[in-house]
Amino acid sequence: MVRPSRIAALLLAAALAGGVTAAAAGDLILTGAKPDRLFVIDAASRSVKSEFRIAGANGQVGTIVPSPDGRIAYVLVNRMESIVGIDLADGHAMFRADLSTPGERVKALFAFTVTPDGKELIAYEVPTKLLPSEYQVEEPRFAVFKTSGGLKAKAVRQYPAQRRLHMLLMRPSGKSFYALGFDLYEYDVQTGKLLGTRGIQKWQLPAHSQPDLLAFWPVTEPSGVFTSPLYSEAQQGAAAAPMTALMSLDVASGALDYRDFEPLSALIFSTVLSPDRKTAYGVYSTLTKVDVEGRKLAARVPLDHTFYSVNVASDGQEIYIGGAMCDVGFYDAASLEKRAMLKLPGCADQSVASLRVIRTH
Repeated sequence: MVRPSRIAALLLAAALAGGVTAAAAGDLILTGAKPDRLFVIDAASRSVKSEFRIAGANGQVGTIVPSPDGRIAYVLVNRMESIVGIDLADGHAMFRADLSTPGERVKALFAFTVTPDGKELIAYEVPTKLLPSEYQVEEPRFAVFKTSGGLKAKAVRQYPAQRRLHMLLMRPSGKSFYALGFDLYEYDVQTGKLLGTRGIQKWQLPAHSQPDLLAFWPVTEPSGVFTSPLYSEAQQGAAAAPMTALMSLDVASGALDYRDFEPLSALIFSTVLSPDRKTAYGVYSTLTKVDVEGRKLAARVPLDHTFYSVNVASDGQEIYIGGAMCDVGFYDAASLEKRAMLKLPGCADQSVASLRVIRTH
């Protein structure tokens, strides 16, 4: 009689031999691609589980925000003028908010989020009035929609917003959300009251110049921390040297941290934090591993081409990379060794679409 432990070992060995990793079991990867695609990828089998077409995408698929229960993907489409909620079980549209009207063009500019109870969606709107002889720039605003609003959802409330925002991140309490731009703002969900402002470009980091960042991939899974590379000049004696730092924001506690980790030798487009919060990973033309606690570069490997977005398996054992072109990569988190590369059907271009991870069990 074969013992259960032996059976488990044989099953694991068979899975690894077939290219399936126990580390990825239960993870679903969401990504979008031009002109109208939403893909659901089974991380364990490295295969496309579902491919959906989004009506009225108008050639563009961008930010993806999963619902808290993982059943719906809210996707920014139509040149940032529409947000559509797609049921991941069958691909049907459950929600649609078309932000523009005949007299007003409205862009969401990458930034929207969903409340923890899944009942409301908050979008950052940049409106322009379309007059007969001119365009009139209006003040930016937040618009709040009920996710039960159907396919012609209208805002149930609006309130003023700062300019130059590009990302919204909901706090787990559901009472407030963060808006990232040149600085970090926190707003009350119900009233729109500005609760606080902290520096990003106006950071108070001694011996550093004003920093710059490019952050519109709203990834906080699985750690609950948003991270982004940040670039500045650091004074070193009489000279100043370009420096790369890791910015991290714990969306639950509100802790905001900056840590230099290397001279500016490689541009990292986006980063993600491991579940244990000890390691960060970043992509562009290389895959980079950062020792967060040690504040140093841990490893770097070249990639086949440029990738824009990165995420990590729920157990931290594998790195997922996507964006830019039509493939999604699977890399070992410890060694950065490439395990697999999945070509999306039709070689659909992901461009700047988010790469999100849903844990099914």
